[in-house]
Amino acid sequence: MRVVLVTGSSRGIGSCVARAFAEEKCRVVVHYRKEKSSAEAVAAGIRQSGGDVMTVQGDISRSEEADAIVRRVVDAWGRLDVLVNNAALTRDRTILKMTDDEWNDVIQTNLSGTFWCLRAAARVMVKQKDGCIINLSSIVGVRGSFGGSNYSSSKAGVMGLTRSAARELGRFQVRVHAVLPGLHLTEMSRAAGEEYIESARREHVLGKLTDTAELARFIVFLSQQKTISGQIYNFDSRIF
Repeated sequence: MRVVLVTGSSRGIGSCVARAFAEEKCRVVVHYRKEKSSAEAVAAGIRQSGGDVMTVQGDISRSEEADAIVRRVVDAWGRLDVLVNNAALTRDRTILKMTDDEWNDVIQTNLSGTFWCLRAAARVMVKQKDGCIINLSSIVGVRGSFGGSNYSSSKAGVMGLTRSAARELGRFQVRVHAVLPGLHLTEMSRAAGEEYIESARREHVLGKLTDTAELARFIVFLSQQKTISGQIYNFDSRIF
């Protein structure tokens, strides 16, 4: 039975991805930083469906806590087969007004946190000679974002990290990918405002927002592929 860790899975895209893996009979780790009750609710739903699940708390922006999260998973279940680096945050503001803290918070969580978790998971997967790491990036990492230079920079960095990690870890049969998920109706996207959501819908070539369930199924499928690595998958139908 595969063991899957999804960071930031107490809500939004992460919770949907966690449930999708559980439906495939994987053991699932629901990670959260602050939202314990939300994480427990996601886990309870998985248990009610007969799934094997645990919750784990930790701040991935701190390397020692990222290490501890992975250690807890391995201590409990003996292995780690899939890491989905989903946890991220936004602190939007234009460059001339952005504070040091707003820049650092986003880079430290979205980029450094992704690296800390990837490194901790890779140490386990290298010994197993098998594993898959899927990092969630964003279309704004390619084309930039007005008022989101910190977020755009972090997501561009995630793509560079993905390609570098794939080159280094391929000899150990550890696959690394990035997925650009598109815009979904989550708490994060709603915080950006209705105008932003409608603008994304107009840019989508089908006039839609991305379906979270479709994204989750794609991530599960991608994790099962044994002969592909180092790829950036655009699940966002806005053209760039």
